[in-house]
Amino acid sequence: MKENNNIKFGISKKRDGQMILREDGEGLKNRIKHFSNIGIDIDAVVSANIVHNNNVEVVFTENAGEIIKKTDGLVTNVKNLFLTITISDCVPIFIYDENKKVVGIAHAGWKSIVKNIVTNLVQKLKNQYNSDTKDLKVYIGSHIKKCHFEIKEDVLNKFREYPEFIIKKDNKIFVDLEKIIEKQFIYSGLNIDNIKIDPSCTYCNKEYFSFRRDKPQKPVSQIAYIGLI
Repeated sequence: MKENNNIKFGISKKRDGQMILREDGEGLKNRIKHFSNIGIDIDAVVSANIVHNNNVEVVFTENAGEIIKKTDGLVTNVKNLFLTITISDCVPIFIYDENKKVVGIAHAGWKSIVKNIVTNLVQKLKNQYNSDTKDLKVYIGSHIKKCHFEIKEDVLNKFREYPEFIIKKDNKIFVDLEKIIEKQFIYSGLNIDNIKIDPSCTYCNKEYFSFRRDKPQKPVSQIAYIGLI
C-alpha cells in the first residue's frame, strides 16, 4: 500500500487470497479481510467488472458497493470512495490529478491497451474534471513484463503500431506492454517524469498470482485499488 496526504493506493498479494467475486464467496471474504486490514470500509469500494475493452466510467457516492458493468476503468473525485480492479498478469494503471483532486484506475490487458484505454482514461479526466495533462501523475503497477509476455503470430498484427516494443528471441515473440502504455500516456500529453513503473513482474515474483505461470483452472487475481483520503 502507498499513501500520501491525499490518496491511498496499492495491490494485494497472493498471501491475501484470490479477489475475484464468485458464488463461492471466497473473493468477497478475502476482500473484506484485506480492506479491513488496510483501513478501508468494504462498503466504500467500487469495482469494475472487467471486460478487456476500453471503456472508462465516472463513479459517484451512490455507486459505493457496486460493480460497474462493461468497464475496465473508473474515475472519481469523491473522497473515501475506493476504485478497484482485479488483475493477475494484466497491467494495473493508477492515475492522480493532485490539482483537481481526482483519481482513476484502469485494468490494461493487451486487448485494452491496443484499444487505447490509456487515451480514454486521460480524456475522461479532461472532459469530466477539466484536468490538465501536465498535472496528471501515473503509477503502472506490477504486471507481466517483456521477459514473459509472449504472443503468437496471429496476435502480432494487433501491435503493428508499436514495432519498437516487439522482441523476437529464440523463435518466440514478446511484447513490452509497459513501454506501450508509457508511449500512449506521453502521446496524450503527460510528462514522462510523472510516469512511474513498478519493477515487479507477476510471472517472476511468486508473491503475486500469475495466470500464465500457474495456469489455474479458474482465474485467480489480486485486487488493485485507489482512493482519495
